[in-house]
Amino acid sequence: MHDAIVVGSGPNGLGAAIELAHQVRWGPLTAVFVLVSAWWVKWPLFAAAGACCDATKRRWLPMAAVCAAAAGATAEILTVVLKHFTDRARPPLADPSIQALVGIPDSTSLPSGHAAAAFAAATAVGMFHPRLRVPLYALAAMVALSRVYLGVHFWSDVLVGSLLGVAIGFATARFFRRDQAEPPPRGRN
Repeated sequence: MHDAIVVGSGPNGLGAAIELAHQVRWGPLTAVFVLVSAWWVKWPLFAAAGACCDATKRRWLPMAAVCAAAAGATAEILTVVLKHFTDRARPPLADPSIQALVGIPDSTSLPSGHAAAAFAAATAVGMFHPRLRVPLYALAAMVALSRVYLGVHFWSDVLVGSLLGVAIGFATARFFRRDQAEPPPRGRN
């Protein structure tokens, strides 16, 4: 039973963790998860938060927002490519007893594009504005959790997507910040 919780699904059904997520379905919680699973939360909301923070620092170019958009878009593209190499059915297709609470996407289940994009954008903005890391990661975690709760992903799908997103967000932020490093001090002649 412990293996099912770690893996998130078994060959003939769902693991205990995903079954628990489906047993705790509750109207108000479902409404919250449908909201955080919306397309504009995946990464545009994170980019908007970055733009607001950039504005408070009076930057002429909202670097955190641009970086978040680039990281989110990169995560979206990479997950689409990776889905072409996986053949993992969505939970309702793998186990007919599972009812999805939203439309089932046509793509395969692994990795979660929502989780990847949310964590990529959250990491990117967090690299520019460290004080926002905790709330950004909390929102990204809610996006990832919503996909399991709504019945369109397994736990391992969102875990892989989340880790992929963090890596993409970190790499993208490093790329964007490379020009912001202070120039080396000039030697005296």
